[in-house]
Amino acid sequence: MQKLRRSRKDRMIGGVCGGLGEYFHIDPVIIRLIFVLLLFANGIGLLAYILFWIIVPEEPPEGGEVQSKEEEDMTKAATRSNLWGGAILIIIGLYFLLRNLGFLGGLDFSLVWPVILIVIGLFLLFKKR
Repeated sequence: MQKLRRSRKDRMIGGVCGGLGEYFHIDPVIIRLIFVLLLFANGIGLLAYILFWIIVPEEPPEGGEVQSKEEEDMTKAATRSNLWGGAILIIIGLYFLLRNLGFLGGLDFSLVWPVILIVIGLFLLFKKR
C-alpha cells in the first residue's frame, strides 16, 4: 500500500503537491492549481498547504545512507524551505496574536494576503537564482 509522502523530486516549495500527485496519480500541476484557487477562498488553500507540509512526512532518500551531491543539495533546499515555512507560520501567528491583543486594530487581513503572495512570489523567483 502506497503511503502519502511529500515529494523530494517534484517540489516547488515543500513537496506537498508533488506528493499528493504521486499518491492520487494526478498531475501535480492540477493540485497546485487547486491550492491556488483555494487560496482565494479566504486563504484556506494556504492553511491546507501549511498543514500538509507539517503533518505529511517527506519521502525517504533513495539508495540508503549514501547521499550524492544532488541529494545533499536537495536536503539543504528542504531545510531552507522548512525554515521558510516556519518563518511564515510565525509571522501569521504573530499577526493574529497582535490583532487579538488590539495592537493592529483596524488592519484588514484581506490587505495582508496580497503582500503574502508577493513575498512568496519573490522568494520563488530568487530561490531559482
